[in-house]
Amino acid sequence: MIVVTVKHKQSMSEDAGLRKWVIVVAAFFTQLIICGITYSIGIFHIVFRDHFQQNHFDTSWIGSILLYVTALSSVMLRFVTSEFGCRVSVILGGLIAAGGMALGLFVTELYQVYICFGLITGIGFGLACSPSIVAVERHFAQNRFQALSVVVGGVSCGIILFPIAIRFLIEQYAWRGAMLILSGFCLNLCVCGALMKPQPRDKEIQLLPLLSCLPLRHPLFHGMCIANLFWSFGSTVIYLYLPSYAMAKGTDFETVTYLVMSIGVSSFTCRMMFAFMGRNSTLDKITSVLCPIGLGLVITGICPLMFNDVPGQVGYTILFGFYSGYWTTFLSQASRELLGPEYIALGNGYLCFMIAVGSLAGGPAAGMLIQEEMEFKYAFYLAGACLLWSSVIMVLFKIRSCVVPGKAANHQINQPTEHKLPLITAINPKVTDRMYNDEIVVEAMVTSF
Repeated sequence: MIVVTVKHKQSMSEDAGLRKWVIVVAAFFTQLIICGITYSIGIFHIVFRDHFQQNHFDTSWIGSILLYVTALSSVMLRFVTSEFGCRVSVILGGLIAAGGMALGLFVTELYQVYICFGLITGIGFGLACSPSIVAVERHFAQNRFQALSVVVGGVSCGIILFPIAIRFLIEQYAWRGAMLILSGFCLNLCVCGALMKPQPRDKEIQLLPLLSCLPLRHPLFHGMCIANLFWSFGSTVIYLYLPSYAMAKGTDFETVTYLVMSIGVSSFTCRMMFAFMGRNSTLDKITSVLCPIGLGLVITGICPLMFNDVPGQVGYTILFGFYSGYWTTFLSQASRELLGPEYIALGNGYLCFMIAVGSLAGGPAAGMLIQEEMEFKYAFYLAGACLLWSSVIMVLFKIRSCVVPGKAANHQINQPTEHKLPLITAINPKVTDRMYNDEIVVEAMVTSF
């Protein structure tokens, strides 16, 4: 179930000062820790494959399960946030994730890594990830877009810092020692959660169903689900196999970690640039075509040529990082423009389920392709095609927008007019009126991996 909370104008405006920015900082570090570890799955893939002497298909399940469980549990375990609040959910998630990482000390078989690093740690990350966003949304009536942009910037900073840190820990303490120290990093999620003081004026009034049938009544929502599926599939393949691909071309392990870091640098630059320029720049139709489709074509068509040497590999990671940073920002804003925040909330379960399925299927599917063809480039062609197709779907919806039956200027009924309001208004106006009249803030986050 998804909690819906009432926010009155006065209560939101009164909540100014230091406290809400402390929550932003706490949410920033929550995203930094979770995504820093999660998006370093390519480095773990190399380590576990060498240690357990398994093929790419078997080892890929570790990262795929981690991403799948994180995405799915962020929605399926929302009742913890509903019952106990964001603070308890983040603290509990930190404890569970730390426990899963610490159990890495005792694993002797690959399937045990699936359980510890994939399942248990993924549940902990899912419990902590979404509530950290919700906590920020609750405290910001003004400048919410800028505040959330800062928080999401933690994703890129995590990708910058953690690959280097993980490489250093593995070199100094081996992978078991690295897992134990990363468990300590996960415990810092408890500190972040403790800083997320709840809003005393929040009033819980209603529960929205996790899987409402309402969004399924329009093809636009189906297209958004498909776009999320293809995006998570393609990005999972790249994050998981980019280090292995580079090492297969002769790049050393130390340089590989810097390649992952360069994705974070480029993604962070892109996110901050569009956050500074504002959401209108993100939704501009020309930018919407050039960034996701233009860059998608480039990284899909020339990826094998760029992996022949280190400068080319760096170029690929910069392009992919910029592409990833823009796409996630664009998807969030386009979803709110086309669907409305309440509609996204009603379909949040479907969207996150599609993200989870794409994350789970991406690694093993590419692993089978690599084992069959003995070449990484075919897996990257597949990943690029999925990213490109995801971009085409969303850009077409953005350009075409949505036309719904309504009254034209001459008051004739059943004449098509361009849809300017969130799509839920066209399907069920009473629901929307009830939400807008009480200024409801929906606890919802569309997580794009």
